[in-house]
Amino acid sequence: MKQGFRVLDSDLHTMEPDDLWLKYLDEPFKKFAPQFLRGTVNAPNQPVIKIGSVEIGEMSKRPHTAVVGRSLQERAFERHAHYKVAHARGYDAESHVQAMDIEGIDVAVLYGTRGRQVLMHDELDPQVASALARAHNTWTHDYCRFAPSRLRFAAQVAFHDIPGAIAEARRAVRELGAIAVIGNPNPINGRHIHDPALEPLWDAIEDLGVPVGFHPTGQSSLRDDLARRYLDTPNGRVIGVAGRNPVELMMAFGSMAAGGVLERHGHLRCAFLEGTAGWLPWWLWRLDEAWEKFGPGSEVKISMMPSEYFARQCWVATDADEKPLRQVIEAIGDDRIVVSTDYPHSDGLFPTAIHEFVGLAGVADASKRKILWDNCARLYGLA
Repeated sequence: MKQGFRVLDSDLHTMEPDDLWLKYLDEPFKKFAPQFLRGTVNAPNQPVIKIGSVEIGEMSKRPHTAVVGRSLQERAFERHAHYKVAHARGYDAESHVQAMDIEGIDVAVLYGTRGRQVLMHDELDPQVASALARAHNTWTHDYCRFAPSRLRFAAQVAFHDIPGAIAEARRAVRELGAIAVIGNPNPINGRHIHDPALEPLWDAIEDLGVPVGFHPTGQSSLRDDLARRYLDTPNGRVIGVAGRNPVELMMAFGSMAAGGVLERHGHLRCAFLEGTAGWLPWWLWRLDEAWEKFGPGSEVKISMMPSEYFARQCWVATDADEKPLRQVIEAIGDDRIVVSTDYPHSDGLFPTAIHEFVGLAGVADASKRKILWDNCARLYGLA
């Protein structure tokens, strides 16, 4: 509880141990266990990740961008003593629940950090990518057993391997208790999420009755990643990070709505997470306008405007200190917005994220109550 509000964090993060995959990978995939390479420039929590012959983390491989992440982490650790405590404990489940208590979070849906990062390379072998996802989900299931009423999780799946992603979504939900599947907003090997090849995956997730949570990641070597445009430009990390998450989520929603996925899958719930919410009203208007002009001549037909699919099936996450939230609520209402603190990432606001959200001017307490609990409970199907 925080100042009388129940709090359900839509996408809190684990910070996984380096030996996770060495312990949890199935044979014959243990030889592909990720190695985490830390130099003197990098933040300890932002290593270069090596899997076989591929290396992941363009910003961590470049000294001039890696040092920016180190500075950010140092400032976060100065903000509250619990960061050092959690880091010393390897961000275990007990320290995670302690952080939730400090912040005022009652229940959290866990989205991996390294679990997302290890999949962010187009040239991963599809079977290896699926094995990495399976291992992570098994580990996360074990992690949540520390406090199963407070720690729930979203399952990793590898978009490199659609049959493997379907099998893992079913295993994670039916056997491990996952309450969502994580969707990658970026194209993998040039294949967008409204590509016909992904239709069986959307069929499977819709049948499972859980949402897909689209969540970008900052540690990436994908060829199609907005932040790559700015890697070698002055202050490129600032520009790339500011744009990446909202723009990747904008395009992901465009694919799901204007690309016809939500037309064909009317019971599929989608969340667009960790990319702020301020872009949404304008983007809904812009997609509707584009559909009115170009939709009639397009090869895939939809029966509603893109904005109507959002109102029927989608949610967006606001940042806890997002001052434009009042304008978002004015434009689209308060039924489709959730919130996250982003702990333990250094660019989060721990330990004051929920305090700042509760103090947002121009947002009614009734709206805050919905955003902090009710909307997220509907998204994830939690009582």
